[in-house]
Amino acid sequence: MPFAPDEPGFWNLCEHLESLAAEQIDGQWVWTWQPKSGRRYPIPSPLAENGAEAFCTALDEAEKRERLGDAVERKTFDALIAEYKEHADYAGLSELTKRDYDRHLDKIAKAWGAAPVAEITTVDAQRAIDSMQSAPTVARYFRAVLSRLIGFGIPRGYSTHNVAKPTENVRHEADPHEPWPDWAFELFLEHARPSLHLPVLSAFYTGQRSIDVIPMARPSGGEISLIARKTGKTVWRPIHSEYADLITRLAPGESERLHMREDGEPWTLAGYRTAWQRELTSVNAKGQPTSAPPAKKAAMVRIRDAGLVFHGLRKNAVNTLLEVGCTEAEVSAIVEMSEQMVRHYARDVNKRRLARSGTAKMEAGWSETRKQIFGKAMERPAAT
Repeated sequence: MPFAPDEPGFWNLCEHLESLAAEQIDGQWVWTWQPKSGRRYPIPSPLAENGAEAFCTALDEAEKRERLGDAVERKTFDALIAEYKEHADYAGLSELTKRDYDRHLDKIAKAWGAAPVAEITTVDAQRAIDSMQSAPTVARYFRAVLSRLIGFGIPRGYSTHNVAKPTENVRHEADPHEPWPDWAFELFLEHARPSLHLPVLSAFYTGQRSIDVIPMARPSGGEISLIARKTGKTVWRPIHSEYADLITRLAPGESERLHMREDGEPWTLAGYRTAWQRELTSVNAKGQPTSAPPAKKAAMVRIRDAGLVFHGLRKNAVNTLLEVGCTEAEVSAIVEMSEQMVRHYARDVNKRRLARSGTAKMEAGWSETRKQIFGKAMERPAAT
């Protein structure tokens, strides 16, 4: 069998085999899969040229056709989702985006899978979106996926119009997370586990997401180049000189991967997140308090209570680039972020710029303004 017992495919195959039938015709065995519906699906022999692989693939395809039944003729959501997942539009999504899409496609299938797409109304779509109002980010993404799916189905005969478009936009202020203040960097780099340091600095100097930072390859030729897992786009940028020095000091050697554990093994994303959580909560793998020094525990508590997370380092990177004069387009290219989101992140930076500019103007014209406001009163000696 092509699957190990601990893989889901093993048990799916076992279930399919229960409905398998074989009969000898003209001296050759003919295989069919016969589910409870009574339909018969021809299956190639597992002893044929392509062997078990073709046999298992045919069983999966037969199960899919059985599950859809007359869904294709009725133009149901189940049929539309199946057709969409076979299309290049879906295949071209990054793996991370596919995972997010699949979560919402499953919700759509659960709500309306057997229903013809044309029978769903805007009221139905709005009710589904409203049911998620306690999680606005989820509701917003669900609405976008539903609209994309129905829009895909219109030219393919599933519906004549997109009922998701007239639904209300989900009111939601994106939370880009708080950037780390200076004291947080100082406390983390002084007290946290050493192998956690470089990924934090990499996030600050590159502005990338944790899913791209942790498995980052060692830079070569004075530059980093990677494929952003969320967007599927190539990110390229020269290495900042100070960051290059930090890599030399904190990650000596020639390992292919940049971020390594103390035992010389590369960090996995899951492993790093687990170590991060244990460090900030000062507990071990068994959930018991560690024997960390009081100063370290206090430092980690302060960082945790401030609500600082790894993703906040991305905002640090954006803010720093904006403060040194980078344009929104330049920041977008460096950190692989839409210019719209860069503008969202830039609001606090722009406020500080305006405040500094206003204060400088006030300083420049203060001598005359002061006389007009206070007259000579402020020139008199203070009362004793």
